[in-house]
Amino acid sequence: MNDISNATPALHVFVCVNDRTNSTDTKPSCGPTITPEMVKEVKLWVRQQGWTSRVYVTKAQCLGFCNPEGGVACAYPKGRFVKGLQSVEDIKNFVQEEVEKI
Repeated sequence: MNDISNATPALHVFVCVNDRTNSTDTKPSCGPTITPEMVKEVKLWVRQQGWTSRVYVTKAQCLGFCNPEGGVACAYPKGRFVKGLQSVEDIKNFVQEEVEKI
């Protein structure tokens, strides 16, 4: 194992895309409300803002806060979790709020 240098973003956002719609599990899930394609769109937006080296956005399978209100995301290093994400704009707004704090 080797360390990767220069991999220290000021902000790392994880967005849940876990989808249980084709499962026997009846727990709510973030997908299909939030999809991997939506996270990809947010990553492109982050690049367009010029934040690529400071802000990472990563899709996650489950962040442990399943709820019927919509998608879940979290931002580190603060450890802020949000729920109820419904759109790409919601994710962008969350990222923007967190960027303003760094």
